[in-house]
Amino acid sequence: MTFRGHLIGGVLAGIGLTAAATRLGYLPAQDYQTWGWMFGTTVAGSLFPDLDTSSVPQRWFFRLVFAALLYLGWTEDYERATLVGVLAVLPLLDHHRGWTHWKVSPLLVPLVLGTVFEYWRARHAWFSGFSWENVRQLLGGRVIYLVACIVGWYTHLLLDGHFKLVTADRNHH
Repeated sequence: MTFRGHLIGGVLAGIGLTAAATRLGYLPAQDYQTWGWMFGTTVAGSLFPDLDTSSVPQRWFFRLVFAALLYLGWTEDYERATLVGVLAVLPLLDHHRGWTHWKVSPLLVPLVLGTVFEYWRARHAWFSGFSWENVRQLLGGRVIYLVACIVGWYTHLLLDGHFKLVTADRNHH
């Protein structure tokens, strides 16, 4: 699949997921900023697996990462800057269609990184002992972005043909 195909797939998945999350009450009605972040996260997830190859999209991605890191540094948001930096280098750790195209990666990578980031963000509350308030604080309403990343990434793999929706075996009875 081409970059354009993955972009279109990500846009459609982002629109569908954002609309479904709003309809089901997971996103506040008319909170356009949250809608935009969820949509953008889904689209980014759909493009992420192919950032492991030298291309025009990869160059634009790293230009955006550079601008984001400058902004986050300027605003002293070092936690998010660290997260952006770690995420940016992940596709470069292996060859094209390596671990970024494994069927389990879209689930494991965001869950592990999201859990580590949220623990890191709320770590001081955990030293006072376990409570459901600590769990709520750990999640902090950002689970929707985790879901958006996972849906976007699986959209990419689906468009690359890693999942068969209909079997083509006509000899099977």
